[in-house]
Amino acid sequence: MTQSEMNETVAQASLDRLHDIIVPDAIGFFPPAPGWYIVVSLLAAWLFHVAVVRYKAYRESAYRRDALAELASIGATGEESALALLLLAKRVAIAAYGRQKTAGLSNEAWWDFVEAHSKVKVDDALRRSTAQLLYGEQTEITDGELKAIRDIVQKWIKTHRRGEDV
Repeated sequence: MTQSEMNETVAQASLDRLHDIIVPDAIGFFPPAPGWYIVVSLLAAWLFHVAVVRYKAYRESAYRRDALAELASIGATGEESALALLLLAKRVAIAAYGRQKTAGLSNEAWWDFVEAHSKVKVDDALRRSTAQLLYGEQTEITDGELKAIRDIVQKWIKTHRRGEDV
């Protein structure tokens, strides 16, 4: 290679003779690929399903919210308050399990039902005192017993499992 050919090659390869690289246009986001339509459709269907399930659960637990509001309005002393609390617990059971399964339950059978379908545990002394209050001649109830009944009813309302077979 001669000197002139070499100079010509260097001149052709000179940096000031370079042109910009031609870059292709960017790929647009729209319209998306068909797979994205499927993904978005499945996501929308799943979100709709979750919303429907939560709405149904919210509607079905309305009796719990109403019962807790009524529980808060029941007085803190007296036999009438204890009877109102026990009546409220029974009404919640009827709302959750139906009249045929729960209306006939009383005394030990009632407390066994409550314990079997929730996280409530009722001691024997409280069972006896509520039986005497409901069926006997005892008309006095201590503040401790009333508080225990209130706690049991509140826990029953919050923790019972709805609609199970008895």
